[in-house]
Amino acid sequence: MNSFLIIALTALLGLPIPPAPVPASQWTQTGYGPGLTFYNPDETRLTAGTVGRISRRWEITTHGAPECEVGREPLVGYGFVYTSDPGGVGAYDPATGDRRWHAALDRRGVTRMALADGVLVILTYACDGQHSFLTAFNATTGARIWEVPLSVPSQDMIVDRGVVVVDGRPDFEASTVAHRLTTGARMWKLFGTRGDGLLSAQGRLLLRTEGEGSRAVDIKTGGTLWSTRADWYAVGSNPSGSRFYVGGRHGGLTAIDSANGNIAWVSPWPSPTVTADGERVYYPRQRTVVCLDARTGKRLWSVHLSETAGQPVRAGGLLYSPSGLDHPLSIVDAATGRAVQGGMPSSENYPPTVADGRLFLTDGNRLRAYY
Repeated sequence: MNSFLIIALTALLGLPIPPAPVPASQWTQTGYGPGLTFYNPDETRLTAGTVGRISRRWEITTHGAPECEVGREPLVGYGFVYTSDPGGVGAYDPATGDRRWHAALDRRGVTRMALADGVLVILTYACDGQHSFLTAFNATTGARIWEVPLSVPSQDMIVDRGVVVVDGRPDFEASTVAHRLTTGARMWKLFGTRGDGLLSAQGRLLLRTEGEGSRAVDIKTGGTLWSTRADWYAVGSNPSGSRFYVGGRHGGLTAIDSANGNIAWVSPWPSPTVTADGERVYYPRQRTVVCLDARTGKRLWSVHLSETAGQPVRAGGLLYSPSGLDHPLSIVDAATGRAVQGGMPSSENYPPTVADGRLFLTDGNRLRAYY
């Protein structure tokens, strides 16, 4: 008996719902996890030895007709693939693309999704553009747990250590707000701050304060851990969370200690985003993906793409780099940059999701699964 039938039967009989199986390799938030590394360290099935044998197995539509609905890149966990779909969000069978549950979101678009502790949390916006909402669902059944209307429109969200953090939109109030994952209750709010690359490195957030530099705060309390006059914003972190990779108004990419703000190295090449696997840092620059040594910031190699490079993704010893719109996905050896495979249509605006032996690609309109 498959897991979906077990869930349906136990719910009908009023029995406790068993937890869904957790794949060894998951992708639980945009950027893999709260650290925005875009690196899945647990992927072992999709590697250089197997990626050449994958093919497209199914595809689904990721949004409906209203112009305010926009497709989002999927998440993988608890035995499902989670994605925006027409009229809301849904959980799908990763092997077949069959929908297992759907939650309707009337006249709303999905901005961010995150999985944590058996909960799917989504940040949505109303089609009038003036309101945002946080909503939590049981990740296995789709049952709604709580919903919180936000005081200002918000554009970013992460979940870490039982805390949901959102950033206000720059054209409205500058603020950062934390909510409890279990109930949605507000935990703290900071005025005048922005993540501009919201992520958590060992429970530390790096926030900008207009005219006052930047500060690292504790995700559970909002308390300041350290501050600097430098205008820094996080573009990524390393897998252990010991390092922020930051940008700033003066250009260049800087690696700093997340515990105290001490600078490890400075690269002359600016980047709005990075991918980090502990040994190397990768970033897109025009039609090129560049690889740096994570210890020194020294340039190691680069790969040229057919169109503008999007966010790279690192998993299973490989680096996946989307390019342009419907241009071929580049797949290379993550250590050397040597071409391995690729060719699937990709989009620079939507990084791939690689988890549990499968590659998921979307252009915002259709989600395609390869394995």
